[in-house]
Amino acid sequence: MSTLSSPDSGNQGLAEHKGLAERWVAAIQSRPWTALLLVALLTLAAASGGRHLTLRMDGRSMVPPDDPIVEFDAEVRDVFGVRDQLVVLVESRRPDGIFDPAVLERLIQITDIAHGLDGVEDEHVVSLATERRDRVYPGTLRFRPFLDPLPDNEQLLEVLRADIAAPRVLDGTLVSHDRGAAAIFLGVPDVAEIGDRGLLYRQLVEQLEPLDDDLVDLRVVGAPAAEALLGHHILEDMQRLLPLSMVSMALLMALLLGRLWGMVLGLIEVGACLAFTFGLMGWFGVPISLTSGVLPLVLISLGLADEIHLVTHYQKLLARSGSASAGPGVLQRTYREILPPILTTSLTTSLGFASFIASPIEPIRQFGAFAAVGILYCLVFSTCASPAILHLLGPDRLRARRSLAGRETMLKPVLWVTRRPGRALAASLALAFGLGSGITHLVVQDGWIDGFAPDSKFRRDSDRVADQLLGTHILLIHLAVEGSGVPPEGDGREGWLLDPELLREVGRFEDHLRSLEGVGGVLGPASQLSAVSHLWHARKDGTWSIPDDVVKVGRVYRFFDLVRGKHRRREVVNDDLDRALVSVFLRNANYRETQALIEEMTDWSGFESHAVELSIAGDVAVSQAMIPAIVRSQVISLSLALAGSLFALVLLLRAPGRAILAITPVILAVVCVFGAMGWLGIPLGVATSMFCAITLGVGVDYAVHLVAARRRAIDRGEADPSAAAVTDVGPAILIDFLVIAIGFGWMSLSQVPSNGYLGILVVVALGLSCVFTLIGLRSAWAWRSDL
Repeated sequence: MSTLSSPDSGNQGLAEHKGLAERWVAAIQSRPWTALLLVALLTLAAASGGRHLTLRMDGRSMVPPDDPIVEFDAEVRDVFGVRDQLVVLVESRRPDGIFDPAVLERLIQITDIAHGLDGVEDEHVVSLATERRDRVYPGTLRFRPFLDPLPDNEQLLEVLRADIAAPRVLDGTLVSHDRGAAAIFLGVPDVAEIGDRGLLYRQLVEQLEPLDDDLVDLRVVGAPAAEALLGHHILEDMQRLLPLSMVSMALLMALLLGRLWGMVLGLIEVGACLAFTFGLMGWFGVPISLTSGVLPLVLISLGLADEIHLVTHYQKLLARSGSASAGPGVLQRTYREILPPILTTSLTTSLGFASFIASPIEPIRQFGAFAAVGILYCLVFSTCASPAILHLLGPDRLRARRSLAGRETMLKPVLWVTRRPGRALAASLALAFGLGSGITHLVVQDGWIDGFAPDSKFRRDSDRVADQLLGTHILLIHLAVEGSGVPPEGDGREGWLLDPELLREVGRFEDHLRSLEGVGGVLGPASQLSAVSHLWHARKDGTWSIPDDVVKVGRVYRFFDLVRGKHRRREVVNDDLDRALVSVFLRNANYRETQALIEEMTDWSGFESHAVELSIAGDVAVSQAMIPAIVRSQVISLSLALAGSLFALVLLLRAPGRAILAITPVILAVVCVFGAMGWLGIPLGVATSMFCAITLGVGVDYAVHLVAARRRAIDRGEADPSAAAVTDVGPAILIDFLVIAIGFGWMSLSQVPSNGYLGILVVVALGLSCVFTLIGLRSAWAWRSDL
């Protein structure tokens, strides 16, 4: 083994001192193919699990399953048979709106298609073709659907107009107020029942496509459609943007390193890391979820970061050695000097992502866990496979073709700015304060609709449906009656919701809800039973009300079951007549406004005849539960990531004060980005919240390498160790930032706005981390050399 001696090595030459790193690399150099075989076997063993990978893109996976609201919503769905709805809006292109025989025939055809979808039960398909009116078939007590018979003349069309108007509850639900559109509702089973709900949505859209013509305009919206499209967009982004990111990162890496083999080494590592990590997900049964779209780019960026620092340091020592035969010794010295910061950065980065394990949201926990595992795999690759590959390639294939002085010219702005460290430090702090003050304006992303760009087709379709109907966001108000004594009886039924006075109080509550700003409409037991009573009394004037007699109320329930069906009545009032649901249709679902609305709803004190407990359920309620979970997850993850990074830095620096100084740049960067999000109105959501852990994991690497370089400069007796450290590792830090920035920059083209924002936020945050590290730490050391 050759001995390396240079002016920089001092008494740490390989001939005199051989630490663990040198011995480790020497062992790999003696058996490089064995090391590569072991890493390959580990990778292949994990990668074989890739065939077990599954998809889960439903929005309900993004809420904590043990949240009280989520558990209560599941109970309400079970008791009342409520399901997530796909809404097909059928807009007529004819002058008579929906009252055109061809349009109505098309409505029947679409309803039949809905009935034929796998997993959709007949009772969960609702349209004018399925809903029954107060007309019976001759000689029977079987009530006719609205479109039986199909009205093919003006007389029958006039009858249909009157029949639709009579109940009133169809306005804004099955028909638009202007009668230009009709709706078909499909109750979609839960993921646990049918697995991929997106498949059902895609089948529906595929079968409806030929029917969207010059007769009708069709739109399909709803939470199941949103989750299917969101998952599809994320997978499309992975297929479209990930290759662009990899190619651009690789080309930039090759250009800045000056050697193609440096790029190849990085690509081998990140390719193996992706195969290992996603294969491991398959073995553990962890599906690809809404959070998985960014995981490949995270692993690619972090895998390349290690190789960039490794190759640049190796090239620098090769240039200093000046000997063609010094390759083995230079490689050992490279690992002796670069391994401590690489170990530290791997530890801090993995801890940063592992902090997501504390999140109450399962996909975020899975993202954090497998990101941490992938980072540790990159560490194994960098310490086992990379030295073997570098040894086999030899120094001539990695030695920089051009002088390294060109890279150092990248640092001239940094060195110029830090000539006056006091001003540079003050400017850095002023920038952090100015941007960070926007945190008070930070808002949280609302619901699934914000996952789509405002000009996207689905967003436009959803807005159109909201305009034509009562609204697309449904908040369910659950009423639980806690009466005392014996419940009333009437017409063979028994239950508190037979009490006419209680039902009238429910009616006043529904009227109160309708008066609230942002509410598009309200349907509850009072309005539904009043409509049924009106029909039961042959549409006589003055009968749109709750009957005064308990027995008559019981007969209204019986008529409800006969005409509209028991399943439809059970969606409003349960069989025991002690629980009811009021559906509140919201035009928008802004978190703060909706929270204020919920508080106003649940503070209602107008129930005097009986004690009634109010609670909430439905997709809006679940979204409201998800928002605080995201905030808690962000706070907990940030705290744990900071604590983990600080712990790792203390181990490296052996001085808590210096560890705090080293982590300060990335903290300032995170504060700045949170503030910028507030100033620019970028919402904090599941995707955008991930920038924090990515920034902490990657951004702290800059300080770790700079601090390690300064320690080496001090050991060498440099007159200005801070400037020497910046010159030593500054180019690698800048190359690292530029390569990661171009990779994440492609995410700004994502079809999912939150993922696009994430890409921009990561680039900005890492750029600020780079600036605060090179300028801030350099200035701080110039100001106080003992820091």
